[in-house]
Amino acid sequence: MSLSFFLAMMLIQRATPGVTATENLAGDRIVPLVSHSGSSGQYCTADARWCLSLIEAQKEDGQVLPAVRPGNAAAPTPTPPAEEAYSNETHSLWPGLILLKNGGFLAGVETRTSTAYSGGGGSATELRLFRVSADGQAAAKPVLIVPIGASLLIRACFGENDMKKRRGACHDEYSFSASLGLAREAAAGLPIFSYVTTAHAFPRGVSRLEDSTAKSRLRKSDLVQERDPECSFSRKFRFDVAAGAYQPESQLPDCSAYTVP
Repeated sequence: MSLSFFLAMMLIQRATPGVTATENLAGDRIVPLVSHSGSSGQYCTADARWCLSLIEAQKEDGQVLPAVRPGNAAAPTPTPPAEEAYSNETHSLWPGLILLKNGGFLAGVETRTSTAYSGGGGSATELRLFRVSADGQAAAKPVLIVPIGASLLIRACFGENDMKKRRGACHDEYSFSASLGLAREAAAGLPIFSYVTTAHAFPRGVSRLEDSTAKSRLRKSDLVQERDPECSFSRKFRFDVAAGAYQPESQLPDCSAYTVP
């Protein structure tokens, strides 16, 4: 694999934000998780009251689910999902646990997809949020799926003339990051979420929908990151009982140019 691909993988790590402890007016709380010492793949709340791990559902779809247990309980016997050597998809726990006011939890799985191609590469992370019962068992289907991070490097130089034309900036770079937190207001059922995103492209004026090699010569002032106003937005998500899933307050823009490797 190319050096560019590994650089893209490093960028995606920086693009995925952490979780901040918050509480809404209804009493729902989100608490950060920390790695549990001596137990690979186990994460717990700072007070060690609750611990989480990943398990693979015993179904054909092979859905990876979060499992919640009291911190003083024995570690779960199911083995964590194995990542196949040829797979471009990996899974990890979302570093937060939502304690619901009426009991039970919301817990997340981050699913990361990576792709390598000639002279570049990309990686994108999707958050799948599951409802978890008071006994720690997750529902089979997520109630919310949103992109939370992505990074792409696309080769833009194919010869010395391109290098001069691009002022040495021989890759188009695209980055996307998002955070999910509790909205302050109370809801009758599951809590309301605030989803905030930021998207950037480098150099200024590039687009995955256009051929960069056909563009005019870059100016020195173009060698900056440019914020994409359409894909840098905020939305609130409310739970739709009929749909059994969260829905945004208004339609989300198409940001697949940033979120799909």
